[in-house]
Amino acid sequence: MDGIIQKNGIKIWTSEGHAKIRLVHFCMALGACRKITFCVRRNMATNMNVKIRVIKRRAAYALEGHMGPAMGGMLAVSGVHLLGGLMANNLFSGTGLSDVIMGRIFVFIAALIAAVFSAGLSYLYLNIARCKDAKAGDILYFFRSQPDRVIMASFVLAVLDLVATIPYYAYIFTADPGDTAQDQIRFMMTVLILLFVSVALNVVFTAPFAMSYYLLADDERMGGGTALKKSCVMMKGSIMRYLLMELSFVPMMLLSVFTLYVALLWVLPHLYMSETVFYLKLLEIQEREEKQ
Repeated sequence: MDGIIQKNGIKIWTSEGHAKIRLVHFCMALGACRKITFCVRRNMATNMNVKIRVIKRRAAYALEGHMGPAMGGMLAVSGVHLLGGLMANNLFSGTGLSDVIMGRIFVFIAALIAAVFSAGLSYLYLNIARCKDAKAGDILYFFRSQPDRVIMASFVLAVLDLVATIPYYAYIFTADPGDTAQDQIRFMMTVLILLFVSVALNVVFTAPFAMSYYLLADDERMGGGTALKKSCVMMKGSIMRYLLMELSFVPMMLLSVFTLYVALLWVLPHLYMSETVFYLKLLEIQEREEKQ
């Protein structure tokens, strides 16, 4: 079974009971790490049947010694997204249709800008996974590397997000909450159901494009549209496994409430690194298929 063993002070992955070195980088010689570190690259099974817990375990191992930049980058990007939402609420705080529409337009534009930071976060986590020099400032990478590529891809994703919320907003502005407590409870229940439906639609619409930012980070010449198309090809047959991996983090996120959400400082980097490991596996499969 998969696991980690120590051999002459070096951490080595084992698979199916066989001690095999899985791409151990001598980062000390490169000056990138203080100790020899496992780097996630070509180190999994030959197909996408690798178990989710194995992906998460390897993600956790890749974060060893790199939690600082991983956590710092995550906090910075989260702050940018939060700032956009707060500005929209303050600038368009009314409940009228015009305020809601203008608020959504502002959020749409802010999301495009924040996406450049999010793509930079993907670049940061790729550097960590490959045991390259990584720092929180890597989230600014795409601001100096053709940010229009990210904005192009993000525009499509933002449109899909907008489409997913149409049932939710359409009901809010067309339905009558009613005058009785029973009618208002029914109205709120419907709102919650439609909110859940909107979130589910957003996941279904955008899951095929989940690898877009990683692809852009790996190829400076790739355009946003090409990244979206290539992501769809890479994710074919792997979307359900990807979604199950995402859902596996939900219990830890819910439990973080009891730590006043402090636990998210460790849960979210683990989630993002798991997504990165997932991408590297898909990339490995695609490169192997192209050689055949």
